[in-house]
Amino acid sequence: MSALSEHRPLSVLGTLRQAIVSAADDVTRSIWPKQEDSWLTLAELQLTRRGTRFGAPVIVAAAFAVTQACAQWVDWNTRMTWWLAVAVTTLVLHVAGMRLEKQPVDTLAEIRARASWQTSFGIVFLVVWCSMGAWLWVPGAEINHMLLALFLAASLAGAVTLGAAHPAGVVAVIVIHAAFLLVPLSFSRLPLDHTLAGLAVAFAALMSAQAVVIHSSIRKMLTLEHERSDLVESLRLAKQESDRERQRATVAGRTKSQFLSNMNHELRTPMNAILGFSELIMQKAFGGAIDKYAEYAEIIHQSGRNLLRLIDDMLDLAKIEGGKLGLRESEVDVSRLLTEIRDENESKASEAHLSLVKKVPPGLPNVLADERALRQILANLISNALKFTPAGGCVTLFAQLEDDGRLAFGVDDTGIGMADEDQVQAFERFGGGRHDVTSADKGTGLGLAIVKGFAEAHDGEVRLESSLGAGTRVIVLMPAERLIERAARQTA
Repeated sequence: MSALSEHRPLSVLGTLRQAIVSAADDVTRSIWPKQEDSWLTLAELQLTRRGTRFGAPVIVAAAFAVTQACAQWVDWNTRMTWWLAVAVTTLVLHVAGMRLEKQPVDTLAEIRARASWQTSFGIVFLVVWCSMGAWLWVPGAEINHMLLALFLAASLAGAVTLGAAHPAGVVAVIVIHAAFLLVPLSFSRLPLDHTLAGLAVAFAALMSAQAVVIHSSIRKMLTLEHERSDLVESLRLAKQESDRERQRATVAGRTKSQFLSNMNHELRTPMNAILGFSELIMQKAFGGAIDKYAEYAEIIHQSGRNLLRLIDDMLDLAKIEGGKLGLRESEVDVSRLLTEIRDENESKASEAHLSLVKKVPPGLPNVLADERALRQILANLISNALKFTPAGGCVTLFAQLEDDGRLAFGVDDTGIGMADEDQVQAFERFGGGRHDVTSADKGTGLGLAIVKGFAEAHDGEVRLESSLGAGTRVIVLMPAERLIERAARQTA
């Protein structure tokens, strides 16, 4: 029994200590919040400010009413001095508060500054307002003392209700009101004043409990509102992302269907040529016309090469997307590579009535890269350029050093170009821009995707500069770290 009785006081003291520590932490947080609590402090400040924003005229009128109520005991000059102090302080703080509201509160430092200033304004006003308990106090006048106690008690009740949202502010309200209530009454020699002092202590304790209850309710409300806002924002962002994904899926589905249609044409055309012409040769359809058979064999060979190129493209793209592309790096002479690509495509350019030129400055450094990959990049770029440049146009193979030390090479043409909205998808799988709209030779839409994949495998990037009807320039940029200067080669 004795152990139980000893345990209960300790439990009460522990609960009281915990409550005091929690209240102190809450007051500190309301003035100097951490990042995770900044939203709560700001919401409390805004709610408190909304309740007092337009209270200045009421305060000035109420202060004048207090002076009139005390006119029987306090002279005119004393009453007007106190009233003017309250009126001026109230108006100055009102203007300062309006200016403070216009200051941004986007960062933690700005929220802390708002909390400090708003709490300071409240303390200054409370000291001036509650000073009625000392300024208008007349020794020996019991009715005067009762009126002042009544005014301060009513003020305390109203201020607690309006300021309970902000812990630091409501603590200032209770402490300052209690000080101006208790000190004059406690030091008075009148028995009635001592009774009023006891009542003031009880009333202050009651208002403290009321402040805790009101603040707890307000905090729950603000937390629920914050969570609701976060949920609404999350739903909005999720809807936006869903809309973007749906749009991407729609575009992907459309481009995939277009790719399959183009692929069907690309696969069937060489396969039909191979089967058809090989059947004619097998049946000896032209008797002893050997030249004719040789011509058909060349067509079969070319169709087989086209089919092999298409399969290689698909395999390369699969490796790129699967992250299984292996590079066989060696020192590559980009100028020589451009010359070889130009020579290989010279006949195609002539047949299409296009001029094919090469622009490379002297002394261009070599690059550490996979030569087959660079050759594939240039082959795809020049194939597109020749395909989509009208007769009489020009296709240029170029290479140069950029100001940032990177090596830039690529293909520039005077072809039909691409619209701005189509350039976004140009390097995507099955993209191919909108070239196919104006060309009978649609292509598979894999070329630029492979170019991008090979470039990024070398830690490089690809840029596209184009406008509708004004040609296209595709630039492949290789990192400066991959360049091998001639001087370094000679020293080695």
